This record gives sequence, structure tokens and C-alpha cells, in this order.
Amino acid sequence: MKNTCFGMIIVFALTACNPYSPELKEALELAGNNCFELEAVLNHFKDRGKVPYKSACFLIANMRYHESKDKILIDSLYSSYFAHTDSLYKVMFSGMSLYEQRQYKGREYDSLRQTLGDNFNTLPNLEIKSEVYISDLQTIHADFLIDNIEEALRVWEANGYTFEKDFDFFKEFILPYRVTNESLAHKRSEIRKMYETLLMDTVSISTKLERYKVYVDKCRWINQYIKPKGHLGLYDLFVPKFKMDCHNMTNWSCNVLRACGVPTVYEYTPKWTDRDKRHFWCVSPDTTSILQPYTAPDNNLREDWESDIKYAGKVYRKTFGAQKDTPYFLAGEDEFVPEEFNTPLISDQTFRYHQTVTLRLPIEMNMTNKLVYLAMFTVDNQLIPVGWGNVEYSKGEIVFKQVPLNILFFPVCYDDDRMLSISEPFIIHSVCGSDNIPHPLTTNEQPKNPVDVSVLDGHLVFTHKQDEKVSDLKYLTLTCDTSQKVQLHLLRKYPEKRRMRSFHEKLNGACLLGSNQEKGNYDTLYIIEKTPVPYLQEITFENYKKYRYYRFCTSNGEPINIAHMEFLGNKSPNHSCTLPTPLPYFSEAEVTLQKKCSLYRINGIPIRTGSKPEYAFDNDFNTYVGASSIGMDFKTPIQITNVRFIPRNANNMIVPGNSYMLLYYDGEWKEHQILYAEHHFLDFKNVPVATLYWLKNLTEGREELPFFYINGKQYFLHVDKGYL
Repeated sequence: MKNTCFGMIIVFALTACNPYSPELKEALELAGNNCFELEAVLNHFKDRGKVPYKSACFLIANMRYHESKDKILIDSLYSSYFAHTDSLYKVMFSGMSLYEQRQYKGREYDSLRQTLGDNFNTLPNLEIKSEVYISDLQTIHADFLIDNIEEALRVWEANGYTFEKDFDFFKEFILPYRVTNESLAHKRSEIRKMYETLLMDTVSISTKLERYKVYVDKCRWINQYIKPKGHLGLYDLFVPKFKMDCHNMTNWSCNVLRACGVPTVYEYTPKWTDRDKRHFWCVSPDTTSILQPYTAPDNNLREDWESDIKYAGKVYRKTFGAQKDTPYFLAGEDEFVPEEFNTPLISDQTFRYHQTVTLRLPIEMNMTNKLVYLAMFTVDNQLIPVGWGNVEYSKGEIVFKQVPLNILFFPVCYDDDRMLSISEPFIIHSVCGSDNIPHPLTTNEQPKNPVDVSVLDGHLVFTHKQDEKVSDLKYLTLTCDTSQKVQLHLLRKYPEKRRMRSFHEKLNGACLLGSNQEKGNYDTLYIIEKTPVPYLQEITFENYKKYRYYRFCTSNGEPINIAHMEFLGNKSPNHSCTLPTPLPYFSEAEVTLQKKCSLYRINGIPIRTGSKPEYAFDNDFNTYVGASSIGMDFKTPIQITNVRFIPRNANNMIVPGNSYMLLYYDGEWKEHQILYAEHHFLDFKNVPVATLYWLKNLTEGREELPFFYINGKQYFLHVDKGYL
């Protein structure tokens, strides 16, 4: 059998697939008994022309680097169930525009959806086999691979691609049969048939993505009451999203979209600039062919760029084909490579998301490594490697490519698996960027001559004279002067989150209403006319009437997102009255000038305006109400003149009752002092003057971010601008 395979390999070496023949030969040898399945694929396409045969060669040559994490055996009952979900979607939303589908929140199908959930929850558990990874070379059969290539060729022909111009794009954005390590339970033709009525016409990519987004959202709505016991492969897309994750959603979205002719790849960041988690998303071309990111299936092209993706750190693409410029190939024979980069299937795409430069650092320590890394800070006081650089001993320098501006990096190397610092942490700072460096999402190709800078005596020196136009670049390191002291007045441990800020902004126009009939006409008592702050605050209004019912609602039906609310009035013998929660103080001066509140908190019974209305009145600032209104029934009418409330927040301000540790960076993080918070501020005295500080909450919470302190104000790293 081995000799037969070897004989076939000799024939392959003489075919039109010469550019791939060395890799192809080795792949067939590694395939073992499965080599005959792969030979059948090559034989099927060898007389079909250049593109079909090259496609088969490309896939087979790179299959050695691919395998499934788990094998999910899909019971036919699940396939029938989700086919029924698809049928219900078509019946329920037939004739509706996409806008009408998005807005639909009807309740007439509630009993049907509950019945569906009950039926689903009786299905047998899926069988998931977690085995030692086995290469696709040894497990994928000819029929699966031929089906995938034939389906991809349909897309090639439909788009009028040409070999010289488009094949490199095609082989990564359309051709692959898998994205990362997902279970391969469906042929590509099967996936296309599931979605072809939705996505297979000639409308633009953005329209297809909008259809896909709405379809998945409404299928999840139909399946609101199902309770899956584990991943369901492709059917994860039909499951309420809080059960799944962006890696899984990106995998399956890429597979669906590729099957329906939408060019798509998977890209990710190993770490956000303002938080520790990773994130994964899809990328497809817009009408100008510029590649645009989107977190599928919940967003369209560039839709979540401003809210999320623009805050990615380094960015990589998961590729199907092996990339020779990765640590997997560049590292020395016994050199340790971090798990994040111990794969040949990544391509650095940071230049598309940030303005970047090539940076050359002098070698400052004895080492034998071929590679070193750029790392970023985590709240566990750890460093996560997010990029790599080549050590060029002949030039006495380390070369890092695609280094983004205005991000703090820690240069490190590895001694075995132990991380060592090799240079001071640095930021390549630019006040407003430069038009001589491509701006984010404006190009698909790296500049042939990127801006190239070297560090000499702590300053940047341009390698190419024409790059000196980028005049505002500065090389900044973290410095500390322990001989000088400063006082820090701190209000937060982490910046206000973008998502929370958007919730607060949606409260503009929200109304406070009063009535003596729960479902009768309500009088408008107050309208919010500016964005609320993420603290307990008080609104005062003129009200000379007594009402039994008081309600607070948004003006447009958006979720109210209130964490806590109190209704205040004069003490009443007919009602339960308690002291109101004190308003926050942000300085010692405010504490000194504090005035006693003469009003009382009037307690009632929350009106059933939606799910968990009591969360707005439970004295827990970490819970919140997501309905479009909240309200209180006081049983007998009462005059309310003030309301205290706090909008939904992440509780990242200074919390009274919590203990905090202040650290400063001086070659490493050093503890300055621990303080107990009595109010919503902390004053640390005699603090060494340092470039960077870090405030740790020792009582609760994990979200923390280092900050600069300039002219009496906190400027959080990577988030706040104008700090230097």
C-alpha cells in the first residue's frame, strides 16, 4: 500500500501542480491509509483546469495543520427540530421587510415558543467525542473534499474571478472547508441548501449580512425557551446567544457565508487594549473591496467598529494555508514558542486596524533566541504575548513589524518557558497620527515601504529619509522618580465602559409619570434632558398632586437599564418610610458641606412592567431592569417630589466599603498604600511621581486598567486621549 502511494506521488510531481508538489508529496505520505481518498480528489480535478486542480492541491497540502477539537454527532432529531425552526421563521415573517422583522416583538407566539422549548428539552443528549487531535489528512474522505471544492468553484464562476488576480483571495476567503477547529458534521452543499433562499441571490454583501443577522436573531427568538446541554455544531447559531461565544459564532458564520458565496475570513485580537479578554470576528469586503470587520451574526460590515473592534490590540487572521513568516517556522529548534503563536495558521493584520510602524530596538542583553515578543498588561499582574519580533544579531537589533501607535508594550523573551524582560516598556506616541501611515480600514495591503524607525538613546531615528515627515512620533518609556511625591485624588479604577455609556445616553428623553390608575392616563412630571452619570443622583420636580402609581419609562421603548431607584417625599403615616440612600461625595470638601436630607424614601410594590422589576428597588446596584419602564404602586396616593436613581453600570467607580491598593510602575509594579473607601473617592498622599499607576480593588471586581495622573486627573491607558 505504501509503495502504491509513493508511486502516485511520483506521478503528482510531474503534473501541473508543481508549485505545491513538495508539500503535496509530504502530505500524501503523512495521510497514511487515507492517501487513496486524497488521490481520488486529485484525480477528480486534474483534468478540470488550473483553478480546480490548484484548489485541490492547496487544500491537501495544508490539511496536515488542521483538525477538529471535538467530533459532534448530530442526531437526526436535532436536524428535524432546527429544520422546523427554519420553517416557522418563514411562516411567521413571510411578507415582512427586514425592518419590520427587526422590530417585531409580538406575544401571539409565546405559547408556541414555550411548547418548542419543552419539546427540545426532551431530545437526547448529543454525543460529543473529545479525542486526541487527528490531522484532517487522516480523517477527511474524498466525497467531503470534492463536495467542498465543487461548491467553491460555483462561487468562483459566479463572480467571474481570474486566476492571476483572484486566486490568492479565493483560496482563503472562499475555498476552505473549515475555519479553525470546528466539528465537520455537514458538507458544504448541505450548509448552502439551509441558507440559499436567504443568501444566494445577487444582492450586495451588506444586504446578505443584514438578512443573515435578522434571520439568526429571529430563530433565537423562536427558540427562546430551549436549554441546550452543550454545543450543537452549526445549530449553535439557532440558540440564544448568551449560551455561546464569539469564537464559535465566528466559526459557523464563516462557514455559512462562504457556502453562500460571501467571501469571509476569521480574525481576532489576543487582547483588547482596555480589557484582558480575546475577541473574534468575521471580515468581508465592502462595495469598494476594502475588507471590513463585523462580529457575526449580530452585526453588519463595520457596524460594531466604533463600539468594540477599533479597541482591539494586535490583530491576526486565522488562515487555512501555512504562513512561513510565523514563529512556528522561525523559532530555533529547541526554542520555546508561546501557545498563542505556536501555529503556522496566522497572518498579522494589525496594519489594517491601527496606524503601525516597523520598530528596531537595540539588543540590550545576552541571548540566543531567534524570536522575542511584545506583551501587554493584565489585571492579574501578568503579561500576555501579543506579537513577535526577529532578532538580527548581525545588525545588533530586534525587528518588530506592525507595531501600532499609542499602545503600551513590554518587550520580553523566553528562557525555556520563563518570560524575561529585555527592554523598558514603551509607547510609540502620536498625538493625531499621520497621513503618511495608512489609517484603519483604508487598505488591504501593507505599504511596500512602511515607516521604519530605530531607537537610539531613547529617541526614534527614521531609517528612510522620506519617513521624517512623520514628525510627531515619540518613543515614550515608563519612568519613575521616587525622590518626588504627589497626591492622587482618584474616582475610578477603570474607565466608564462604552456599552454602559450608550445605555446612559439612551435615557435622554426618559419620563417620570404619575397616575391614579395603573393603566389609565399618566401625567408627565419630569423629562430627563441630559445624559445621567453612572452614580446615584437626584432629580427634583414640581409636583403638587398625590398619585398612587409612578412610572419611569424611556421615550422610544428602549430598555430602561436602571440599577436602582428611590421615590422621595415627606414622611407619611400611611406608607412605609425609610431614610434614602445617601448621595455620593467626591471630595473632602463635599463631605464637610454635606446637608441632611429632610425627605424620606417611600416604599411601595413594584409594578409588573416586565421581567424582574424588583431589581430596580432591591438596594443592589449590580442588578438592573431591562424592561422599557419601571414603576411603583403605593396603594394609596402620595406626593413624590424627588427621585434618586443610578443607571446600569459596571460598578468600577470607588465603592464605599471596599479596600483599594495603589501601585506604581518602577521597573515592576510596586505597592504604595492600601486605603479603605469611606466615600466615592480616595486620596493617596506622598506617592512617587511615576508615569503609570494601577488601582486594585481588593474587595470585589476584576476590571482594572493602569492610568496616568496629570494635572489632578486620571487618564486611563489606551482609552483617554491627551494624556501626554
